[in-house]
Amino acid sequence: MIPGIGTIVNGVGVLFVGILSRIIFKKEVRNFEENLLPLGLLVLALGFRETLKSPDYVLILSFEISGFIFTLFAIILGAVLGNLLKIEDKIKNFGDYLYKKFEKSDPDQSRFIESYLTASLIVVTGPLAIVGPFLDVVEGNIELLLIKTALDCFLVLFLTSSGGKGAVYSGVSILIYQGFFTLCALGLGGSIDQIVADSIAGIGGVLLVGVGINLLGLKQIPVGNYILSLFIPLFITF
Repeated sequence: MIPGIGTIVNGVGVLFVGILSRIIFKKEVRNFEENLLPLGLLVLALGFRETLKSPDYVLILSFEISGFIFTLFAIILGAVLGNLLKIEDKIKNFGDYLYKKFEKSDPDQSRFIESYLTASLIVVTGPLAIVGPFLDVVEGNIELLLIKTALDCFLVLFLTSSGGKGAVYSGVSILIYQGFFTLCALGLGGSIDQIVADSIAGIGGVLLVGVGINLLGLKQIPVGNYILSLFIPLFITF
């Protein structure tokens, strides 16, 4: 099987379902924010569930460290780096570029960018977005990415049918983000450790909680700036 085929199926599948849903649901939806509330509750619940997957401990340079402490450390370090690099602003700028390039006829630019940002953060913060490409390359197993594709397509279908046209382009984010981890897997030539996978799941869960809070309108958290937290377990020796 061609390495990376799972990521291609994931990204192209989301683009296809998003475009199809926009063709089917042509009617403008006015209460976009209200339609996000049930999605916010679902994402919040998923986030709390994923946080429970954090390992009891991790080994860094032969030192045993609490999994909770490591998750906290990773998020703080990722947030510091993300804020310095202004990751969320860059994601929004890319969404703005997509809008100007392909969606000038859409009068609501802010909704387009918001839906693109929301969908992109949800589809990349889960552990499947990192573990999936590794299994794809190392074992030729794309089962996890096929499951992720189904979940992502449902998300994009919901957002686009609710008026969030920018969600379609989260397929591009998938191709870029998971494509990076596919290249990492090819370069490392090894499988991903279970403790690393669990650490990523725990960190991703915390980020999903942040996305859920944003969707519920409780507080606006710049979750995009925390994305780098997900990379930290991959670059520390356990």
